[in-house]
Amino acid sequence: MSEKQSQEAHETDRRITIRWKGMLALSIISIALGLFVEWPSPQEASVPNTSSFLIILGGLLCAIGLLTALRRG
Repeated sequence: MSEKQSQEAHETDRRITIRWKGMLALSIISIALGLFVEWPSPQEASVPNTSSFLIILGGLLCAIGLLTALRRG
């Protein structure tokens, strides 16, 4: 590998690492908000509860972040 290709590969790995760490941080924040913040109940019955939505969103972000980390690991 030439020096330029090696440097580009290192830069790509660094960007992917930042992305999956960011996804995991967002998932932890959204799960914490869903668990520890008292949200008012929705006005409409068809609208999902905010805390359950944040917990599900956090779980999905966590799964995506971990899959991204495993893909490059």
